Amino acid sequence: MKLYLALHEENQEAIWSAYESIREVRQDLEYLSPEVWRLLVVYLKDTLTPSSPTRSATSTTADTSRRSDAISTRRMIEARWAARIVTVLDDKRCTSHHLTRWDSSDLMSALNQLQRYDESLQELNHVLASKNKLDPILLNHAVRAWGGLGRLDRAVETIRDSMSRLQVKPSEYTLGYLIQQYLLKSQIPEARSFWKALIQDGTLEKIRTVNGILRACVTVRESQFAQEVYDSMPGLGIETNIESLNLMLSLAVAEIAYPEEREQFLEAINDKISKSERAIYNKSMLDSILFNFSKKGDADGAILTHRLMRKHGFQPGTLEYNEILHCYTRQQDMDKAIEWFYRMRTLGVRPDRLSYLLLMRSYTRQRMPRETEALFRQLIQDGIGPDLAICNVLLLSYEQARMNRRALQLYNTMFQDRTIGLDHFSFSCMFNAVFHNDKAVLEGAEGREGGGSSMDNYNYNYNDTSFLRKISQPIGRAPSDYSEQHSITLENESSEIIETRTTPLVPPPPSSSSSPHDPSYPPRLPQPFQFKQAMSATQNLNARSLFRDMIIVGIRPTSSLYSNILRAFLSQDDYVGAAVALRALVDHYALKPTPKMTAIVVTWVVQELERRGPVTKVDRSELSKLTIQMRRTRGLIEILEKLASTNPQNDATVDDMSVSFVTSADTTATAGVQSTRRSAKDRSRKDSQNLNQLEVAKLEMGGDLVDLFSKSPLAGSARSSTDDDDDAAHHIDLQDFERWYRAYANRTTYAQMVKAEVLHNFPLETPVASEPLESTEPTRLH
Repeated sequence: MKLYLALHEENQEAIWSAYESIREVRQDLEYLSPEVWRLLVVYLKDTLTPSSPTRSATSTTADTSRRSDAISTRRMIEARWAARIVTVLDDKRCTSHHLTRWDSSDLMSALNQLQRYDESLQELNHVLASKNKLDPILLNHAVRAWGGLGRLDRAVETIRDSMSRLQVKPSEYTLGYLIQQYLLKSQIPEARSFWKALIQDGTLEKIRTVNGILRACVTVRESQFAQEVYDSMPGLGIETNIESLNLMLSLAVAEIAYPEEREQFLEAINDKISKSERAIYNKSMLDSILFNFSKKGDADGAILTHRLMRKHGFQPGTLEYNEILHCYTRQQDMDKAIEWFYRMRTLGVRPDRLSYLLLMRSYTRQRMPRETEALFRQLIQDGIGPDLAICNVLLLSYEQARMNRRALQLYNTMFQDRTIGLDHFSFSCMFNAVFHNDKAVLEGAEGREGGGSSMDNYNYNYNDTSFLRKISQPIGRAPSDYSEQHSITLENESSEIIETRTTPLVPPPPSSSSSPHDPSYPPRLPQPFQFKQAMSATQNLNARSLFRDMIIVGIRPTSSLYSNILRAFLSQDDYVGAAVALRALVDHYALKPTPKMTAIVVTWVVQELERRGPVTKVDRSELSKLTIQMRRTRGLIEILEKLASTNPQNDATVDDMSVSFVTSADTTATAGVQSTRRSAKDRSRKDSQNLNQLEVAKLEMGGDLVDLFSKSPLAGSARSSTDDDDDAAHHIDLQDFERWYRAYANRTTYAQMVKAEVLHNFPLETPVASEPLESTEPTRLH
């Protein structure tokens, strides 16, 4: 009854939910009639149509996120529903129902979408063996399956065999697909021969086929064949649309090599717009040209197109200005980028989130945190709510500049504001800040003085008045009539600010919507925290509290974050925390070590052994075990836990260290007697201390929230595995390890040398003015 009701309401999610309930008892599938089976497939196929709820949700995501993310999300949704179609049709076949020709076609299409090409071809064999006849649609699916396997020769054989034995001609979609594949493989003669076969009877029905061919030509920069296809469209009775024109324009822009060619091209476009009455020559075409110039990195071409747009009365908007900004930021020409930012504000074009993001990213790449921060402040003043991407750029800028206090304040604000949240990038920046904290202190970065509890309390002392004036220029009134711009040509427009206003520009009055919740901007979705009620305990740069915050947020660590976590713990000589973190990453998140991560651990272990005393015979035996231990998943955990168990306490002596971890060959007789007199009670007390330290570290790092040593539902990685065997697939490549080990050994040794030299020249009678942010104890000098 639920299934019939869902079919009546055409609710695809409800249809699938009801069908899953029926599948729990396999015998119940026999009660479904052939009509219901067919309706199931039809409605599941219609899920991705524009009128369906799933497609509209995808469009909403595309409007509020990057286009690549939207495409990725759409592909995931398509794959999920294709898998459901395969499940339904497999169940239908298992219940002794005969698959119709339409069922076989839908099954092959879904299998091709899932890239299960072998199974798609097996289904074709089922069709040929049954009473069903091969038709152009099934032939199209078979050709696409062979193309997916990279066997275009077999695809051509299938077409020829179907034409000779079964008198089935390939459709224009099939031939168009073959032409695209040959173009992508740079086999132009084959593509041209199939194009002639496609148009030999002078009929071609779909512009989509032609646009697919032109899209392949753009990918491989094959302009000659594209021009041949484009010129033949009028004779085939196909009218050019916006997509085909834009594809040809992108090819033309890509082939422009000299300024003279660019001017001739734009003059031709100018004549087309002036003389032609076709609606196709409009602002959308100029937008496409400007985008292609920007994508090519030709800022002059983008600006000339911008001027041409204004000449013909088309008002450039934020999109066009952002393209020019993007072009300049990729060239790292920030003076011109800021000049255009100032121009767009003066001419009444309001910058959006992307405008600020482009500028902030470029200043961050150039290690200019003050400019990045100034743009962030102006973004808030313009009423744009900062999102996760914006805050991450500012956080990275602070971390690179060793501005740890501001980074910590911004981090706490992001954690408290759940509409912003945190992700892998945020935690990577914070763990990097822990790793570089000693360097920040030595470079004279910020200490505790001048702090504040919110982002508005920063000690802001940026004094570049010219820069601040340009980015805070009040937004002018956008001209509604561009008829006076018809006198502007491509040559006579100045590169300075175009319009001179006689009336002063008055900033818009503040409104209640000038806030992060301004309805003119897309709403920010709340970030799903794993523990909504848990609070952050990060008050300073502490790797343990940051690790606990990562668990609260529910981050699934990546390989990059994995490395930064280990570096942060080991840079603080917190071997107990490093051991707990590594075991949690391996057991809780099911991550496998890589040569880079292994090199980080082994480098610090070797240097710690050298720091504790001269290398002895027992040291060499311990070091020789590293080669074996580091090849296993939990080998690194054993290394760190052993190092943590022998970490000298405040009351421990050097002799105690030498006995507990290594037995020095140069130990004096007195030290040997003292070590042999240690009672079993003292040793058990020390073992108890080490055990307590591990338990304390577990609680501080999130052991009160989850079991750090059990599998997490968030675990998932290409390296995940539930086993810890010694298969070759789980071993570390020793050559890659050696390369990473040398890099990290040289890097850490050089950093320690610089630190030791600076501290050696530091006057002892002068107190340290810039104290490490995360340290609550006197600085230990090794």
